[in-house]
This record gives sequence, C-alpha cells and structure tokens, in this order.
Amino acid sequence: MSRKFRGKGAWALAMGILVLAMACVKKPVITPDQVNAEFAKAKASYDELMKYKPPETMTYNYRNLMTQAEQAKAKGKLRLAVNLAQQAGEQAVFTLQVFKERIAKSREKLDQAKDQIEQIFPVNRNLIQKYWQLDSRFRNRDYENLEAEVDALLTEIEREHKLSIMQDRSLNVYAPQEYIKLYGNVRIYKEITPEGKLKDMVDTVPNGARVREVKVRLFSPELTFYYIQTGSGTEGWMAEKYLIGEETKF
Repeated sequence: MSRKFRGKGAWALAMGILVLAMACVKKPVITPDQVNAEFAKAKASYDELMKYKPPETMTYNYRNLMTQAEQAKAKGKLRLAVNLAQQAGEQAVFTLQVFKERIAKSREKLDQAKDQIEQIFPVNRNLIQKYWQLDSRFRNRDYENLEAEVDALLTEIEREHKLSIMQDRSLNVYAPQEYIKLYGNVRIYKEITPEGKLKDMVDTVPNGARVREVKVRLFSPELTFYYIQTGSGTEGWMAEKYLIGEETKF
C-alpha cells in the first residue's frame, strides 16, 4: 500500500470520527419557559405593530406563523415552536418598518396637497374639508385605504389648480360696523403665530376695498388665513372673516 493511499485513508477516518462525534453531541434542551419567553417576545413585536392599525393583510404572515408555533408547542415540539415564534416576531418587526415607510410617504404627499390647496383660487371648501379629514385620520392612525385616498386628493387638486391659474384673484374687504367703530380700517399683519393669532400690523385697508389673494394658510379645521396684496402693493395676512366676494366652491 502506497504512502499516499494510507494518508488519504487516515484523513477519511478522521473525518468520519469527527462527524460521528458531532452527531453524538446533544443539542441544548428547550424548556417550556423558553418557549413562553419567545412567544411573549413575538407578541410584544406584534403589539407594537398593531399600535399603527395596519390592514389585516399585513399581519397575515405573523398570525400564520404563530398558529404553527402554537400547534408545535401543543405537540411537544418545543424547538420548532421557538423557531416559528422567532420568525413571527421578525415578521412583525419587518412589517412595522415597511408600514412606517409607507405612512411617512403618504404623509409627505398630504403635506404637498396642503401646499397646493393653499394656492388654489377661488378657495375650494370641498378640497379643504377632504384635506382635514385625511389629516385627522393620520393623527388617529386610521390608515385603511389612506394611501389611495391621498393619491386621489392630489389628482383632484391638480385638476382644480389648472382652472385656478385662469381666475381673477380679487376679493372685497368687509368688516361689520362694530369692528369699524372699535378699530377703524381692517388690519393686515406680518405673520401668524403658532397659536393661530395675527401678529405685527403692517397696514390697514378700508371697508369695501378690493385686494388680491396671493395664497391662503390652512391653519386648522376652524382657521384659514389669507395672504393678500393691497392696491398699493402692501402684502400681509388677514383673517378670512373680513374677506368676501370670491366664488367659493362648496
């Protein structure tokens, strides 16, 4: 027998012994407490996902894996139960990440919609109402079909914006006589405070004067401010209640 052949035989024998030894090594025993701990961990990830009220279809994989894990646990297949629970937890974490990204993208689109609505003339109350409804759903984490509805709003805004370009943006200033007696002409201000108040008067406009709307600010569902330009060229913010004459769409 050649030396080369003896060497190969010895190497094969050594590998065989190693494989046999590895096979004889017992894997750590999985205890019921370990299974319960993994189940709790997966449930915690799922609970975090459910805070965002995702559609049912996005939780299917988690629920399916946990059902299999429960069945494995009931049959005493604890190692399999742990593996399935781990996969379920990872699935919940991944789904949450994906869903958050989708929510953020839709929120950006809705912010764009707000900016575009503020440029439309005449003021379109229907679009403003839709915007605030969608904004409320974001705040309440009501995300069902929200992406599609935001896209639909943007499409509607684009159509209205094309018509807005051709409109005369003139408005009439009007204040009740009680206001005129107390304050005189209607005031124009430099800025809107975070609390929704007008600050730093820049000019006044007499009752009945004609002004040009530059844009509006959708401050809240109850407050809308107008950025206007007077006949002399002065620009500033004015409360909506002192402007009339636009062909408002309802």
